[in-house]
Amino acid sequence: MKHSILLLLSHSCNLSCKYCYERFKDSRKMSLNDAIEILSREFSDDSEITNIDLLGGEPLINYEVIPPICEWIWERMPNMQIFIRTNGTLLTNEMKRWFSSHSEKIGLGLSIDGTPKVNYFNRGVKDADIDFFKKYWPEIPVKLTIFPQSVDSLFDSLTFLYNKGVNVIGGLAQGVVWDEKSCATLNQQMNKIVEFYLENPHIPTIEPLFNLAFEHSYVYPNHTEKPCWERDIVHTYDCDDDLLPCHMFSVIVQGKEKRERILKEAANIKEEIIDNECKICPIRWSCVNCMALNYQHFGNFSTNANKFYSCAAHKISAYWSASLLTSKALNNLIDFSIKEKLEAVQKAINYLKTFSNERYT
Repeated sequence: MKHSILLLLSHSCNLSCKYCYERFKDSRKMSLNDAIEILSREFSDDSEITNIDLLGGEPLINYEVIPPICEWIWERMPNMQIFIRTNGTLLTNEMKRWFSSHSEKIGLGLSIDGTPKVNYFNRGVKDADIDFFKKYWPEIPVKLTIFPQSVDSLFDSLTFLYNKGVNVIGGLAQGVVWDEKSCATLNQQMNKIVEFYLENPHIPTIEPLFNLAFEHSYVYPNHTEKPCWERDIVHTYDCDDDLLPCHMFSVIVQGKEKRERILKEAANIKEEIIDNECKICPIRWSCVNCMALNYQHFGNFSTNANKFYSCAAHKISAYWSASLLTSKALNNLIDFSIKEKLEAVQKAINYLKTFSNERYT
């Protein structure tokens, strides 16, 4: 079976992002010996490895193991793609030299939240070398996280990054409260962004904030689904060599005591647990039910954190996604010869009829 590998190289980070779900950081790092031992086991298996991610915390805190890990991998699989997402603030000239010299096989992605003012508010640091990432990895979008307390600058942050010549991915900060005030601000900002996209149709929309795949809305499966960790698509290893269901089960997310409980309880769960109200939500496909996030906040898998913290924000995001999609259709920017596109527009129109954003205007 095909799967990817994710190694958590570090439990620490040099920043303190206000929305970060990794609340139990510590000084632990994955050793080179442990990394090689893990990869040796994985490579001896008959299943196909599609790609390898090196993450954290902030992975560059443990930079010294990255080149030898990559070299070990490439000696055995010369074309294996390795991905690293970083805040970019620890890059030295030596790191830049090494990463850029291997840019065809390493994907280095930058996380930054927009303008220096917003990035400083959210993350405590003003900027990073965006031009370096754009030069060597132009196909990898910058990742932006939308935080309720700085959402009033979302349009400025997004256009700032576009003016830097990069594409952007990103969505709503999860596990934080989106109150009525922040939802109203999000509503206003997304209205401006829709106008911007219609004036600049060549610019790819930021996903998943704008999810235009409305053909998946109003779909209510009549069968149970496996939890994501039962699908065996990612093999995640923590700093201490533990094989985890996903990185959300790590000590840095759950804490030591809760990590032990969640691993034991998850072993007995073979079906996804979904809130009854969420089951019949038309935008269920675009509002991911992360059972591990639920456990982090409520100590169980079934209490949907999104429902309690960000339901209204997700519905606003879907409203403006539907608005953008239908506006593109009216401007002949949709290929209706593709069945899925026609279905998406029809369902987007239906969503606009059923969900009102008037309370947030």
